[in-house]
Amino acid sequence: MTTTDFTLPLPDDRTTTACFTGHRSLPADRLSQIEEKTLHILDVLIAAGYRTFLCGGALGFDTLAEECILARRESVPEIRLILALPCRDQTERWTKMRALREYQRIKGLADEVVYLRDFYTEGCMKERNQYMIDRSSFLVAYYNEETKGKSGAGQTVRMAQAAGLKIYNVRAALGIREGGAHV
Repeated sequence: MTTTDFTLPLPDDRTTTACFTGHRSLPADRLSQIEEKTLHILDVLIAAGYRTFLCGGALGFDTLAEECILARRESVPEIRLILALPCRDQTERWTKMRALREYQRIKGLADEVVYLRDFYTEGCMKERNQYMIDRSSFLVAYYNEETKGKSGAGQTVRMAQAAGLKIYNVRAALGIREGGAHV
């Protein structure tokens, strides 16, 4: 794993780079379907020549996507997982030890970790989202379109639309509506 400052450009061609964004809360009773659909779209992207995958290191869908990428890297070792993290102290307010351990494990397995800031600032999450969009041609999202974009995932989807990225919404593809327990 290498760690870089966000001012350094990524060496990859954006046409072979995809990024992931999604909500922190996922319906517990649909986790296996969300994972299966995410693995499917990841397989489609890999077959289409995508080799670099950017994730933001957040709880929820980001973590699920990172796990899917790591699972596929076992059989397709040329793919890369790059974590684009908003700040070095991103987990400072996280209270669940299991989530912290998982975050550290994924960081250790990532091919590269990019920190946009040393410390949390008002706009660092938005900067992270823009960083991923600027380096990608495809966005895989788990996004509730009914929220009218009032979330970080919604913000990232709007950025992707404005930048002309192709977008695949796992939540919409599965027809998931509100309700049920969330993790």
